[in-house]
Amino acid sequence: MTGDSIAAGMDYISALPDAILHIIFSDFPTKFVIRTSVLSKRWRHVWSDTPSLSIDCSEADPDSLNRTLANYSAPRIMSFDLRVSSKAHDIISLVEFAVSRKTEKLSLDFRDDCVYVYNFPGFFYTSSSLKQLVVDSGALDTIHVSWTSLRDLSLSFCKLSDASLAKIVSGSPLLESLTLHHCDNLGSLDLSELRQLKKLDIDNEGPTQIVAPHVHCLRLRHSHRQCSLEDVSSLTEAYLNIYCISCYYYKADLVQVYVLDMLEKLQSVKKLTFGAAFLQILSLAEICEFPFPMLKVEVLTLETMIVPSVIPGIAKLLQNSPGVKMLKLDIVSSKIILDADLNFYLDLKDLDQNQCWKPKDLDFSTSYEPKLMTSFMEFLMENTREDNLSQYNW
Repeated sequence: MTGDSIAAGMDYISALPDAILHIIFSDFPTKFVIRTSVLSKRWRHVWSDTPSLSIDCSEADPDSLNRTLANYSAPRIMSFDLRVSSKAHDIISLVEFAVSRKTEKLSLDFRDDCVYVYNFPGFFYTSSSLKQLVVDSGALDTIHVSWTSLRDLSLSFCKLSDASLAKIVSGSPLLESLTLHHCDNLGSLDLSELRQLKKLDIDNEGPTQIVAPHVHCLRLRHSHRQCSLEDVSSLTEAYLNIYCISCYYYKADLVQVYVLDMLEKLQSVKKLTFGAAFLQILSLAEICEFPFPMLKVEVLTLETMIVPSVIPGIAKLLQNSPGVKMLKLDIVSSKIILDADLNFYLDLKDLDQNQCWKPKDLDFSTSYEPKLMTSFMEFLMENTREDNLSQYNW
C-alpha cells in the first residue's frame, strides 16, 4: 500500500460523521478510544462526546480516571460499563457521575474486590433514566426504589434480602426482564405486580416460591432446595434444570415430588427445554412409579449427554407429550448426578440397578458410546408418534 493510499484512507475515516465514529468507539474500552485524540486536531475531542463509556478501574490510576471524567462532555450516556476495583478510591463519585449523565444502560462489576462490600447511595435507587442495569457482586439494601424507566435488571452474586427485592419490584413498574444469578437464600419471589415482566431467569439456591403470572419465558436452574411454581399461568416457554445433587439421602424422594409438581404447572407450555440432571430425576421418578402429568408441549429440547440414567425420563416425557412437533436433542457436556449416587439410591429402594436404566426397546448390551447413541436414536424414532412429529433436530 502506497503512502498516498494510506493518507486517503485516513482522510476517509476522518471524514466520517461524529455519530458514526461514536458507534465504532462503543465497541472498544475507553482507554483505547482516548488514544485517538493524538491523531490530529479533528480527533482531539471526538472521544469526549461518545455516548458509550467502558472503564476498568483496575487498569487506571485515580488521576487519569479523574481526568477522563473531567474531560468527558456528553450530556447523556447511553451505555456505561464500569469495572470497579480497590484503585477506585471514590466509588460513590463514579456512581454519581453515571446518574448525573442520565445513563440508560449501566453495568457495574465489583468482582475484583471482595463481594458484598458496596452499599449503593440513596440517589442510585432513584435514577429515572436507567433502562438497563447489570450489577455483579454488589450489595443492594435500600428503603426506597424509583426506577421508573427500568426495563432490564440483572443481578449476579449480589447481597439481596427479600425486603430489598420486594422494594425493587414495587419501584420498577416497567420491568420486562429480570435475571437473578446466585443471589442466594431468597424466599418467596412475588412478581405479580410486574405486569410488563415477560422474561425471568433464575440460577441459584432459591427462591423457595415463584409467583409470576405475567411471565412468558422462564429459565430456572436451581439446587435440591425445593422451589415451587405457584403461579406461572402465562408461560409459553420454559427451561428447567437442577444442580447435581446427592441421592444418598431422603432428599432424592422430595426432589422427585417437586420436580413433578413443576411439570404439573407446565402442562400447557408449548416450548420446553430440560437439562441432564433434571432428566435424571425424571428417570428416578419413572422407575419409582410416580404419576406423570400429560403435557401439551409442541417443541421439546433436551440438553443432555446420552447416558443410561436419562433414558427412562426421556421415554416418559415422549410418552406423555403426544403433541410434540419438533424434538431437538442438544448433546452437551454437563454436570450430572453420579452413577454411584443413583445406584446407591436404587439399592436403598430394593430396585435392581441393572434393569432400571434399560427400557425394553433400547439396546444397552454395551456401554460403548457410539453404539448407545445409535440405539437411542432408533428408540426415539420408534417411540415418537410419527403423525405428530414433523421435525427432528439433532
